[in-house]
Amino acid sequence: MSIFRRDQPSSPSASGGPSESAQQKYRLTHIAAGTRLRGEVTGGTELLVEGEIEGEVRVDATVTVGADGVVTGPVAAPVVRIGGRVIGDVAASDRVEVSPSGSLEGNISAPRIIIAEGAFFKGIVDMRKDRAAAARGKAEPAPKPTID
Repeated sequence: MSIFRRDQPSSPSASGGPSESAQQKYRLTHIAAGTRLRGEVTGGTELLVEGEIEGEVRVDATVTVGADGVVTGPVAAPVVRIGGRVIGDVAASDRVEVSPSGSLEGNISAPRIIIAEGAFFKGIVDMRKDRAAAARGKAEPAPKPTID
């Protein structure tokens, strides 16, 4: 009796691992609960944080901070979803989403921002498209307002 069903026969790749099309279909870096990472995190795959990261996060794909995830440091990505806690500035070229369980202590720079009812946010919002486009580079703080 077979537990797994295979709809189409597949040929193994030269390396013996998953086929190249399967690798391109879905790529995810997962920082599991109970894991602590210190330093700079960069890359081109989606990032799911359910553990803790202390340092800069700069990814060319979606960053999701799970309900128990914690990031202490700046975050830059096209899309940033916060369900856990982020202490640091967040820059996104597309959008930032803070869910009801999310907590963000830092400035936001993105053209679109969603802060759900019940979420915690303390910081400054900058929705200028030119600053959000710079999010693909290094995350930088939003300018401080001046009082004349």
